[in-house]
Amino acid sequence: MGYSRDFTTEYSWINASISKIMFLVCVLGTVLMSCKPKALPEPKPMGYFRIDLPEHTYRLTDTTLPFTFEQSVFANTTIEPQKDGNLWANVVYPDLKASFRFTCFSVKNADSLRKLMVYEDKMVKFHYQKADDVQFSVVNDPEAHLWGQTYEIYGKEVATPFQFWLTDSAHHFVRATLYFDDTPNNDSLQPVIQYLKEDALHLINTFAWKP
Repeated sequence: MGYSRDFTTEYSWINASISKIMFLVCVLGTVLMSCKPKALPEPKPMGYFRIDLPEHTYRLTDTTLPFTFEQSVFANTTIEPQKDGNLWANVVYPDLKASFRFTCFSVKNADSLRKLMVYEDKMVKFHYQKADDVQFSVVNDPEAHLWGQTYEIYGKEVATPFQFWLTDSAHHFVRATLYFDDTPNNDSLQPVIQYLKEDALHLINTFAWKP
């Protein structure tokens, strides 16, 4: 007897096998697509909390200090006499956790005035290592017997972004420095710094020696 192969059955089996293989390939492809790793979330750009600042409002400050000035109604002034005859005064902003710290020196002669001015320059240069820039402005009002200088110190970690000194060149020398209670991060504090600079400039513009 000769052997007769059923080609029709073999062909049908091959078709069935191919169909099964294609089905498995499609299923496997779907599974692989579903297992595709998700894109890593991109970090959001750094931002800072919004700081709502009140409108600038001022009142005259008349204390035991040898001068007067207008300060913010949102600040309080404290005075601390020192044994050497000098005075310390603080204009404190409780809500902003900031203060202008004043030191009031007596000028004895031209040499003592020169030393105080040189000392101020040294204090500003101390901040150069962390400062990006320092801008100076001169105060010159002969009619009010008022001379001085302001310093705007720029830099993320600068401890004192604004300071100034004023003198009548004969009796008094006043220096003031802006400080914050927290560790300085002047990028986030920039709106507050600008706000307090405006207050400081108003203080200087209304500064007057007592007779």
